[in-house]
Formats: sequence, structure tokens, C-alpha cells
Amino acid sequence: MHSTLFTVISGILAIVLLVILITRVKLHPFFALLISSILLGIVNGLDVTTAVSTFTDGFGKQLSVTGVVIALGAMLGGILIRSGGGDRIADVIIGKRKIIWMPISVGLVALIIGLPNLFEVTFVLLVPLVFSIAKRLHVSLLAVGIPMAAGLMTAHGLLPPGPAPILAATAYGANIGTTTLYGVIVAVPVLLVGAWLFPRVMRKYIGKDVGMDPSSPAASAHIGGDLTLARLREPSLAAALSSVLLAPALMIIGTIGLDVTPKGSFLVPFFETIGNPVLSLTFAVILAFIVLGRGSGFTLVDIQAIVRSSIVPIVSLLLIIGAGGGLKTILTAIGLSDIISGAAQTWAIPAVLFAWIVAAIFRIALGSGTVAVSASTGIVAALIAADPSVNPALLVLATCTGAMIFSHVSDGAFWLFKEYFGLTVPQTLRTWSLLVTVQSVVGLGGILVLGAFVGGLA
Repeated sequence: MHSTLFTVISGILAIVLLVILITRVKLHPFFALLISSILLGIVNGLDVTTAVSTFTDGFGKQLSVTGVVIALGAMLGGILIRSGGGDRIADVIIGKRKIIWMPISVGLVALIIGLPNLFEVTFVLLVPLVFSIAKRLHVSLLAVGIPMAAGLMTAHGLLPPGPAPILAATAYGANIGTTTLYGVIVAVPVLLVGAWLFPRVMRKYIGKDVGMDPSSPAASAHIGGDLTLARLREPSLAAALSSVLLAPALMIIGTIGLDVTPKGSFLVPFFETIGNPVLSLTFAVILAFIVLGRGSGFTLVDIQAIVRSSIVPIVSLLLIIGAGGGLKTILTAIGLSDIISGAAQTWAIPAVLFAWIVAAIFRIALGSGTVAVSASTGIVAALIAADPSVNPALLVLATCTGAMIFSHVSDGAFWLFKEYFGLTVPQTLRTWSLLVTVQSVVGLGGILVLGAFVGGLA
């Protein structure tokens, strides 16, 4: 048994090693997490076999629900985009409204379409829409691109079935329906500030002379890309919206239903069924296959091809998430999680603020928001066991908003934003990096205000 000081120092060195392996050695985050986790276990007295089995046990437990939910979300996102359902939502919401409503409309479209998709995938798929709107309205790309990115970040960071909220909810044992309900509440100010207020304040940095000209030949290359298979019919707005919103609606209804239904009532199994994230997403995917897939004239072979192409991009993400679960289990096995949670209880800060700070540190150090959430849950999860009064759903949102902060050069999303909109690194830091930082801080403020009403800030 090693001393507390040794355990803490070895944990810090393991995190430093993790950062170096990812940012300097350029190892895949999965491999970096694997190496640093097992080494941490070994130096703290676990034999090699135990360290490896502890890591793999955590890997499997992390993906037991999270992996299924993310895979179903990817399928839903694939059929939504390939069927043209995403374009249908965008066309109707944006339409021919006055330009003053454009930022909110674009942000809302991005949030809705981004719900079942990975951030990077949805970003690339929405870029042609951004260029088209900018060209039609004669505004800069950033005037449209920033609201789009704000909507995507809101969905990705706060709302299931996004990977980060699902990952944190699983780690903390939080009810996903409650997390979704709270996430929707906090998402309102986060979206409004990011999509509407931030572009107005930063107007001098997003003028037509900043970034790529939407009317240039280079911009034209991004417009009109073939994002769909050959389809016979355009999907209806009702089909597209019902497919995207069914799962969140079912989870919220299930949660509220269980709260107001007496125990033993015949309705309890019904609300448990529709509130289950795996089942609610399964229902949504089945509906999407029928109303978007078959409804657009796709054959079963076409739908199968869409599913395959949708799952491939998430394999790397699932490996990272699973490895984060392995790290969390190692941290628990060596006692570091209990040491940190015990120390945190002596600090005069709320548990949700502690979760936000830990996730923010990992985000800045590692770059990836998902990796930051995955790594920080191992430290933060022990707070729930140590203090049952902590609200797990608020802890989920605090971790996720902390992991949104200051995307920079070690984050793939930073380079996506820079390259697609033709920016320099300083311009990207002043726009994209500052945008997500503002959203992160606003999100924390929203959580603290919400916690004052629902309790559980601890």
C-alpha cells in the first residue's frame, strides 16, 4: 500500500504522460489512455494481470450503455442526413425570414440536426448549407458559421444522445431523462448567447473581409455536395422532426411520468420502457427507417448501406470512451478517486463547480472534449458516493460544459472551423475558441441557477 502523497503524485504524472502521448507523440487517445492507465495501476501496486483486467472491466462497463446509445444515434443521424431530412428541417426553419432571425434559425437547425450526430460529422454535412445561406444573404461565412457551430456545440455538449452527456450520465448513474430535461433548460441561454449575442459583440471579427468569400470559387466547391443517395421523394417536415425529437421526448415523458406515478401503478413499466435511452432511440431509429428511409424511396439495401457508413466514424470515438472508463476504474482501484473526492469536500466550492473545473483542465490539456469528459469522470464520480445530496444530472451538465471550454490547436474541431472558413490561427482563436469558452461559462452559470431551484449543488 503506497502513501496518499505517492498515489496523488503518480496520478498527476499519469495525466502528464497522457497529455504528452496525445499532443507530442501523437498517439491515438485510446492507446495513450491504455498505456497511462495500466502504468498508473502497476506503479501503485497492482500486478500486470490485475491492472489489465481492471482496465478492461472498466472499458466494458463504460460501453455497456454508452456504446449502444451512440451507435443508435449515429444510425439515426445517418438516415436523417442521407434522406434529406436535415435539409428539409433547415429549409423550413430558415426559409425566407428576415436576416435578423438568421442566427437563431441557423443555430436551432444545427442543434436539431446535431442531436443524433457526432460534432465533426454534422459540421461537415452542414457546411454546404452555411455557404448557401451566406451567399444568398450576402453576408460573411462567419456570420452564418458561428451560429451553426454554436448550435452544434450546444447539442453535442448538453443534450443526449450526444456522446459527452451519455458518457457522463453513465459514469455518474444519472437518469438520462432528467439530464435531458435539465439539459434543455440550460441549452436555451447557451444557444442564445452563442448563436445571437456572440456574433453581434464580435461583429468586427466576422466581416466579409475575414475568412473565405462565400461567392469565391473555393467556396463554391463546398456547395451542393452530394450528401444523399438516389431517392424518389423528398421527406416531409413532420417525418424529419418526429424522427429527431422522438427519443428526447420519450425520455422526458418517461422521467416525468415516473416522478408523478405512484409506485406499484400499472403505468410504471410503461414509463420505464419509454424513458429507457436504448429503447427510446431504438423506437426513433425504427421510425426513421420507415418514414425517412422507406418514405424517401430507399430500398432496404440502401438503408443498410447508410447504417454501415454511419457506424464507421464512431469506432474511434467508442474506443476513446471505453478507454476513459478503463482509466476511471484504475483511478478507483488505486484509491485516487476517493482521495480527491475527500479533499474536494473540504473545499468551499459546490460539487458542480469542482466537476466543471476538472473537466475544463482536461479539455485545455487534451484538446478533445469527449476525452476530457471521459478522463474527468473517474475523478468526479466519487463525489456522488461521498455525498448523496449531489444531483447527478447537474454533475453531468457541469462536466460537459467544462469540457466545452477553449478548443485550441490540439482539438480537431479547431482545424475544421479554421480550414472550412479560410481563417488564420489567430482569427480562429478569436472566433471559434472564444465562442466555446463563452458558451462553457454561460452553461456553468445556467447550471448554478438551475441548481438553486432543483437542489443538489452540494
